[in-house]
Amino acid sequence: APWRSVLYPETWQPGYTRPGNASQFLHDFSYAGYRQRQAEPPVRMDRVLDVTQAPYFADNTGASDVTAVLQQAINDAGAVAGGGVVYLPRGTYQVAPPAGKAYALYIGKSNVVLRGQGATATFLYNSATNMRLKKVILAGPRESSVSWTSAATASVALTQDAANLATRIQVASVASYPVGTWLVVRADLTAARSEELNMGTTWTSLPGPSFYRRVVAVDAATRTLTLDIPLRQGLLMRDGARVYGIPAHLTEVGIEHLSIGMRENATPGTGEEDYSVPGKGAYEMHDAVAVRMSHVVDGWIRGVNSYRPPSNTRDVHLLSNGIDLDYSRNITVDSSQMEKPQYMGGGGNGYLYSIRGSDSLFKDSVAYGGRHNFDFRSMHTTGNVLFNNRASNGDKVSDFHMHLSAANLVDNTTLYLERFEAADRTPYGTVSHGVTTTQSVFWNTNGAKPPAYGGSSMVRSHQYGQGYVIGMRGSATTVDVAVTTKTAPADLAEVATSGNELVPQSLYVDQTQRRLGRAVEHDARALVYQAENLKPTSAGDLSSTNVETGAEMGGIRYHNTNAVGAKVTYTLMPRTVGTFAVRVLTKRNNGRGQYQLDVGGVAVGGTRDEYSSGTAYAEVELGTVTFTDLEPKLFTFTVVGKNAASAGYNVALDAIRLVRR
Repeated sequence: APWRSVLYPETWQPGYTRPGNASQFLHDFSYAGYRQRQAEPPVRMDRVLDVTQAPYFADNTGASDVTAVLQQAINDAGAVAGGGVVYLPRGTYQVAPPAGKAYALYIGKSNVVLRGQGATATFLYNSATNMRLKKVILAGPRESSVSWTSAATASVALTQDAANLATRIQVASVASYPVGTWLVVRADLTAARSEELNMGTTWTSLPGPSFYRRVVAVDAATRTLTLDIPLRQGLLMRDGARVYGIPAHLTEVGIEHLSIGMRENATPGTGEEDYSVPGKGAYEMHDAVAVRMSHVVDGWIRGVNSYRPPSNTRDVHLLSNGIDLDYSRNITVDSSQMEKPQYMGGGGNGYLYSIRGSDSLFKDSVAYGGRHNFDFRSMHTTGNVLFNNRASNGDKVSDFHMHLSAANLVDNTTLYLERFEAADRTPYGTVSHGVTTTQSVFWNTNGAKPPAYGGSSMVRSHQYGQGYVIGMRGSATTVDVAVTTKTAPADLAEVATSGNELVPQSLYVDQTQRRLGRAVEHDARALVYQAENLKPTSAGDLSSTNVETGAEMGGIRYHNTNAVGAKVTYTLMPRTVGTFAVRVLTKRNNGRGQYQLDVGGVAVGGTRDEYSSGTAYAEVELGTVTFTDLEPKLFTFTVVGKNAASAGYNVALDAIRLVRR
């Protein structure tokens, strides 16, 4: 029977606490994502700079280095009001960090989008093998970043303690903070606070909690500022609670529809601690990052994958790290896939998705084979949401890694040969990692297959104060909420009944709908596969990708054919066993053919006629499929004819959705 969490009744509102236990409550996570989910990242079609055309003429064969050419196009896009799109058509583009630079490509202005033609069409090949502390793509307002914990203006003290969940704070003066001002609200990690967190005095060298917020209302009479997003921890005057300004962040920056691969490093020496030994391969690969956004607000990364360059003799995609959001807020990472780092030693290497900012959304994405596939780090890491992702084949675990990254949500995450941890990591770290989170939520986790090491639990939740594991489903559902000295009391685990019946299926989806008054996200039961990200596996494939305004996420794949019998086959990885409705999203017009879908050789639905007198994006449900295992599944689209009124046989595939019944 359907069931609800004791923390989330039908009448839930922000601030609700469990009757009889006010320490147990759920944060409102609905602010996560681009523009706090009030809008989708745009598909810009204005001022597009094609780097293969004049004046750039970039080589897209991969034979020569085009770093300087691509950087010039990025600079040109950022030099005009409103920015522009730097477009890399189908092909391979070789780049490497120039001498003295910590990146190959740098986006330093707002409103700049770096776009490929699709993750299976445009390949950014980083040919440098000594990438220590370097990025393939860096987006940020300056080459040397300014932390949220370092003030650029004089601070103004709070005159009243700020409560957890607060959106209104009282300050000594509101004169410098009119509506629209961006500011940091923070406190110090004093000895008293470190003791309260059960960390003795070991954390006093760390900066305290900090929240990057925007002022949305000012009451001069009471000297009160209203903030756009609630605070995720209480801030005390005792700990120097204050506000101040820092330099402006970039906004409206996007990276989309391309794949990034790094040339492997052949230098010997890849031991756990070799990252600190000059001359070792690990030293040269240490903290090499595919994409880092630093001090960016309202940006996006979508349809960005890693890939294995043909030059690599090993099956590796990246030298070390994948996507890293550092001191950034309200970023959406959508339909991306990071895989197979070469170096996964100590010091922060092999992390595929590093979350070091606030209120960002990672959705419908995959991490495969990292040291830590998904990883929350540091005290300013709050309010983030992982929604409908898959973490697979991790070398260690996905985890809350260090220094109390409070109030984050892991929602409908699939774990395959993987576990997720929120544990006390006191023995690790130069400054003890300590208690890693509080008030974070594991919601409706899908345990697909346990890892072969480290015990049987799929979720291990030992959070400071209170934490929550609400709903488990799948074939592996063991949860560990054992009490430790620093994390008592035990976290709340509501897992006696299957998460398949949990209402709502997604906390993030429901909270977002409540706050905005409308649905802005797909049902959590849906597994979404964007066609432009799927590499066809059929012989003689004639498909191509394109970027178009009307397509979901802006990308689409065309099955180019002029005859009956043409086939395009995709390999899809299911995330759970069960029965699924198969829904296909296409672009119909007067030149389309008719297709038949089969899954593993079994027809699903009848013949679909894609003809339409005008252009229309349409989603149809073809039928159902049942998966009894998690092995790869072949989805084949075969052209079987055309409408008499149609001018052609083409099929334009936008996305495939598998909706769990």
